[in-house]
Amino acid sequence: MKTFIENRKHIENEFENAVFDTSTGLDADIMYEKFKEIQDAPTDESRQIVYANAYSYLLDNVQLEINEHTPFSVKINLGIDYSYFATESIFQNALFSSQVKKILNEKLPEEYTKMKKLADVGLDWMCVDFTHTVPNWSYLLKCGFSGILKNAQASKEKLLSSKNHNEKQIVFLDSVIICYNAILRLLNRIYIYSLKFNVPEFSKCIKNLMTNPPETLYEVMQFSILYLYFEEIGIERGRTLGHIDRLYLPYFENDIKSGKTEAELKELFRYFFIHFTAAKRYAEQPFTMCGSDKDGNDMTNKLSHLILNTYDELNIYNPKIQIRYHKNLDGEILKKALSMIRGGHSSICIVNDEAVFEGYKKIGIPKEDSQNYVLLGCYEPIIIGLEEGEIAPLRFNMVKCIEFAINGGRDILTDRQIGYESKLEIKSFDEFFDIFLKQLDYCTDFALDFIEKQGDYSTLMNPSPIYSSSFSECIEKGMDVHEYPLKYNNLSLKHHGLATTVDSLTAIKKYVFDSKEISLEDMRKALLQDWKGFNDLQNKIIRDKEKYGNNLTTPDKIMTDITNHLADRYCGRKLKRGGVLRLGLDSVYHCIAHGEKTSATPDGRNAKKPVSKNLCASNGMDRGGITAYMQSVLKIDSASYVNGVPFDFILHPSAVEGEKGLADFISLIKIFINNGGFAIQGNVVNKETLMDAQRNPEKYSTLQVRVCGWNEYFVKLSKVKQDMFIKQCEVSG
Repeated sequence: MKTFIENRKHIENEFENAVFDTSTGLDADIMYEKFKEIQDAPTDESRQIVYANAYSYLLDNVQLEINEHTPFSVKINLGIDYSYFATESIFQNALFSSQVKKILNEKLPEEYTKMKKLADVGLDWMCVDFTHTVPNWSYLLKCGFSGILKNAQASKEKLLSSKNHNEKQIVFLDSVIICYNAILRLLNRIYIYSLKFNVPEFSKCIKNLMTNPPETLYEVMQFSILYLYFEEIGIERGRTLGHIDRLYLPYFENDIKSGKTEAELKELFRYFFIHFTAAKRYAEQPFTMCGSDKDGNDMTNKLSHLILNTYDELNIYNPKIQIRYHKNLDGEILKKALSMIRGGHSSICIVNDEAVFEGYKKIGIPKEDSQNYVLLGCYEPIIIGLEEGEIAPLRFNMVKCIEFAINGGRDILTDRQIGYESKLEIKSFDEFFDIFLKQLDYCTDFALDFIEKQGDYSTLMNPSPIYSSSFSECIEKGMDVHEYPLKYNNLSLKHHGLATTVDSLTAIKKYVFDSKEISLEDMRKALLQDWKGFNDLQNKIIRDKEKYGNNLTTPDKIMTDITNHLADRYCGRKLKRGGVLRLGLDSVYHCIAHGEKTSATPDGRNAKKPVSKNLCASNGMDRGGITAYMQSVLKIDSASYVNGVPFDFILHPSAVEGEKGLADFISLIKIFINNGGFAIQGNVVNKETLMDAQRNPEKYSTLQVRVCGWNEYFVKLSKVKQDMFIKQCEVSG
């Protein structure tokens, strides 16, 4: 095989340019119609067996392509569009979406109707989160594909021989057995087909993975890619590769002992990383690095350094890197990571071990378990092999509760009664704030109750034989992971729009109840009219410096009153499933969709404009610079928000120039983390560069920016998103 540098041009766009061999299977459109027939056909079989048989049909008939320019040679035709981010597979489109609607209409019709009303006005969707999964990679790599099948077969035999089993357990194990037999048949097809091409190492690898667990670094990487293929045929998304510098280290060391050179293995990582770039995985493919053990010792190793150095050379953002920081972290790792961010490679998030441990402790999980956490998705911790966290079933736009408090529970844009019917005559800010909290609780309580009720029907909506089989507990107990067999079966809520909410409450306090420059009735009228006729007051409020994100007393007190209220009411609350509630405050880019359905707000924002993102100040309102913004964020009790409280920064390149600039950058990170900050991520970029990129995109095709919990090329962002970045840069420092 040629070198990676020579082959790269044949790999980077291989998914969108794939030409599948029609002799190897059926066209994706034909299979899609078959799956629609299966979905619509009446049957007496359990949903798990229907799913497994459809899955088996797909693997027996899927078309293949072999790329001779990469050691990760095979692709399968799932009907995915790779022109931007990878879209849903034909299997998911046919068998998941309509099934969820069917189950919710049949089993929870009243709640489903109400949820749709809430979603229509911008409070967001409320549904079991199937899409953020963390396979137990240690168990998978120990067993391999054939080992999982043998374990399922053995568990079935053991249960059948006992008097305590039930039919549901046998059905689950049968679904796993059907799926894994199909996987092994597909691997055999891939092996035979690969012999037609000049890929001897790939053929040998596939042949070994048919009968054995992975034994080399190459086989571990190939297994991981294949497992993600197989899991993600459905709705599930494997949202971390795990702690790869720890997980892959024994294979790396054995390869070195067997005669492989470090240079050869570094080349393998180049191909591995570029595979995920080519696959255009939505929000990128995360992996975790570094971290501490139970005694606080640094777990950084030589593979950690090799991974960072290799990644830096590639100038990519997918996969993305999540680094666990602690006080004993290898200083060279932090320096290298921040040098990469400073150089424009900002697809890195740094998460504070101690903050995560404290967060888990607050919800009753000891450090002996939480020390094994990885980051999934954007920056959410999960204890791999022990916890199902459902990190995003609710992404709640709490700005709407300002509307409801002002307007008697009615949505302003649609005039529909959505919140509870609260009074319109309010005499003090304390009374108004109390109504706001009650509207917040009213909507959150409904969402939580609805999501919990859906949990009873999870396996009807979406059986998960592949994801479930990554846990020994599921195999041994004969239970789908969504029947909650793990040690920790938790659920997470995210509340969005913090800055817009706080700034709006601050404006109401100051202008309605303190200075009385406008009555609450006229404020309601101003919002109904999108500030038309109230432009002077709108401009005054926008110019007012008393905004969240500037380390100011009043807005930050309102902010902590909200976050403490949510924490007291929901953090660690026990669930019917046996786990507890986790909280988060990150919004990612839902701030745009939420804003489109949100009326004008008392902070001067116009209707349908984006609401605030993550823990950021409202766009352009962090006028005190990054240190004041940081001080505001640090007032949040991060231990109550273990599901994610990320600090997003934008720094001007001049602030981190040279050795002194890098030292200052390192100090900034350490100050944030040493004061209890949870996670930090961001961009080093200036307004002038972004404006030029907006005008001349052809000159900036590789300019990447950290948009939320992932990166994108700036020139591919919508103008709304580009403008948000440019506005943020106006106050960066």
